[in-house]
Amino acid sequence: MISGLPHPHSLAARASGADRLLGPGFALAGLMLIAGWSLPVMTVSKLLFFTERLSILDAVAVLWREDQVFLGIVVAIFSIVFPALKIGAALWLWYAVDATNNGLHRALDRLEMLSRWSMLDVFLAALTIVAIQVSIISGVTTHAGLYVFTTAVVMPMLGARRLIVLARRPAGRD
Repeated sequence: MISGLPHPHSLAARASGADRLLGPGFALAGLMLIAGWSLPVMTVSKLLFFTERLSILDAVAVLWREDQVFLGIVVAIFSIVFPALKIGAALWLWYAVDATNNGLHRALDRLEMLSRWSMLDVFLAALTIVAIQVSIISGVTTHAGLYVFTTAVVMPMLGARRLIVLARRPAGRD
């Protein structure tokens, strides 16, 4: 691949119409993922006196500080590592891999599997909010970071499905 240009036989080179937006869509999802990690996801209130706004990165740090290392690692893997790998892999498969290569289909299947696992982070965030809501001494307010993060997780999942459709389509067909 020449610097800055897609592989001449990549899915990006073969795309037409709205499908050309897949690559920029993955890049946008990457930017949204970074924002979703750092924007406040929720504010936790305890006993009406103490409130704390938490981002995903803050939550991992708090878990680590509170000696909840295992839970911190689980949150980091499913909320930081998996989504970042998924977006990076999608961009690589879109721009750099030869679409005529038989290995593309196996790689796309793995990307789809990774997408399923990375949805666990959205479930984890929702479960945390519900757990705090039912607590007598705490309350939680969600913030834009949760929605930005969720969008950043769902967009590449949908894009990966489209990559699979495009990879199965014969070359030269629109």
